Formats: sequence, C-alpha cells, structure tokens
Amino acid sequence: MDEAKAPAPPGAAPARRPTIIDVAARAGVSKSLVSLAMRGDPRVAESSRLRIEEAARELGYRTNWAARSLSTLRSGTVGVLVADLHNPWFVEIVDPLRTVLHEAGLDTLLTSGVMPGPRAGERARLDLGAVEALRSLKVEGLVVVGSLPDHSGLAAAVGDVPVVVAGAGRQGLVGADVVRSDDAAGAGLVVDHLVARGHERIAHLGGAGGEVADERAAGYRAAMARHGLADRCRVEPCDFTEEAGYAGAGRLLEDGDRPTAIAVVNDLAAVGALAGALEAGVTVPAELAVTGYDDTFFSAIPQVSLTTVNPDNATIGTTAAERLLDRVGRPDAEPGAELVPPRLVVRASTSQPPREGTDA
Repeated sequence: MDEAKAPAPPGAAPARRPTIIDVAARAGVSKSLVSLAMRGDPRVAESSRLRIEEAARELGYRTNWAARSLSTLRSGTVGVLVADLHNPWFVEIVDPLRTVLHEAGLDTLLTSGVMPGPRAGERARLDLGAVEALRSLKVEGLVVVGSLPDHSGLAAAVGDVPVVVAGAGRQGLVGADVVRSDDAAGAGLVVDHLVARGHERIAHLGGAGGEVADERAAGYRAAMARHGLADRCRVEPCDFTEEAGYAGAGRLLEDGDRPTAIAVVNDLAAVGALAGALEAGVTVPAELAVTGYDDTFFSAIPQVSLTTVNPDNATIGTTAAERLLDRVGRPDAEPGAELVPPRLVVRASTSQPPREGTDA
C-alpha cells in the first residue's frame, strides 16, 4: 500500500493535507515548476507536466482538479467577492479559503461586491464594476462570500465563470455550489440555551438581509414553537449592521412587554444591541440576555463576552475552496449544497437567568 495513503490508526490526528511543496518533492522538481505547470504555462515540458500530474495523483493532491485541469488554466487566479469589508466574519472565512487555493497554486483577487449607498440611509447595491473587473482578468473561478444584493444582476454579470457561494444562499446563481452554516439549526441552539436559562420572552433581532437572515429567523420561530412559546415570538427587523442592532434593541426595550432575552442575527448587530441596552439603562445579563451569531474574534473580548453561535468558519472556507477547485476541473458537474453544523459558545452575556418575577 502506498504509504501516503495508508489509513491513520484509530484516535490519530487526521493526515496533513498535501501541499504544492509535497508535489514538487514527489515529482523531483522545483515548487516554481509545479506552480507553472498548474497554471498551464506552455514553457513546461510535456514530460515534466506528466510527472507532476502523476505526483499529484499519488499524493491525493486535488486529484480531480489536477487530472483534468493542469493544462487548461488561463490566469491562475480566483476572484473573491465579499459582501461587507467591515464585518470580521468574512475574514475568518476568506483566510482559510485563500490558504487552500494558494496550496493549489492559485492566487486570489479580493474585492467587495457591494457599493454603499451614496447617502446615509440609502440601500447598498451590487458593484457590477467589481464583478466585470474580475471577469476581465479571466479569473478561473469566483467565490462569493456572504449575501449580495440584486441577484438577477449578479447572475448576469458572473456569466459562465465557475462559482461557489460561501456563508450564504445561492442568490440566483443557478450553477453555483453552496457551503454555509446550518443557520436554522444554529438559531435553534440559541433558543434552546435561553429557554434552559429560564427565559420565555425571547425576541429575535433579524429577518432582514437575505436568505441567511430568513433562515435564522425561521430557526428561531421553529425553536420557540418546539418549546411551546410560539405565541411569544417577536421578530424585530434588523440587518447585519451594528447600527441596525442598536436601533432594533432600542425599539424592543421601549416596549411595555420588554423581552428578557434578545437573539440577534449576527455578532456585529449584537454589539449594537448591547450598546442600545446600555443606553436604555438595562443591565446585561442581569436584566437582559443577548446572543449573536458567527463567533467573530471580538465576541470573546472580555468587555463584550458575547454568547454566540460558532458556524465553523474555517470549515466553510476550506470546503468552499475545495468545491471551487473541483468545479474548475468539472464545470458541467451538478451543483451541490453543504450545510456545516454549528455549535453554541456560551459567554457572560447570558450567564444569569432572568430575575425572579420578570418572566411570566
């Protein structure tokens, strides 16, 4: 049996993913020559290219892509369109994605796919110029990270470029693969946790901003119904921004039937909700529990200490990259969707149950 493919013993750490350096060592060539071969550079001798392909197959290095595409790549680059450069959640997906693509000999071109509204309060729009710029550079594929506006315009602009969507729904991209968190399940984990802490008046800040927000709101409603609290459901419209979380929390806390817990659509909006609670003189977590979603780095800062859902961003990023590599090699393959199981991370923002007599 080939030692590189021998199964690991039970309980052993998973084998390290082979890299471009491993392929070079196996083929007896330089890393630079492997990179040139993977880019389809005509200067690479046919004998060297075949030896590199064979080494890639032996190591299990992106086997489908290597076997089908080493000689067909045009630019050696992949475009990455993110929905919001202000949200650190995108970085936590893009970093592992770029690592996998780099190991496959591909460079990444990163830009925002959203153009802010020209004036305060105006809706953002799809940046068609960014999409067209990536296409003009003949990128081998495109990764869309997050929810972009104007789905019909996006589909038309992308054309026949292979696409994978990470962290969001398909967005009208009929032939795209999708890798995202199981958002409904994650929202359910939050409600289960809050109910276990004694909360019944649980509101949701979200439901605005696309398929992800819709899925999280649906998961909230389903979990509330499962706990016999369907009549207590309240969804206050909120998108993924800090400003929306602040405004939404203000509306909820002005209500006479004030909630004792707020499940917020993401961490950034949850930080806004925490600021809204502070301004309203409501103490977290003694008088109000607040949760987020995404487990971004700032949720663990002691002054924030936000209970949140970890969607396994690293897995979303690496899987999206692997899906794109396969799609570049097999452009006619049927598109698929993968839901990554989330987990709850409990911190101080929900560490106390509601005060006695405040939750009927």
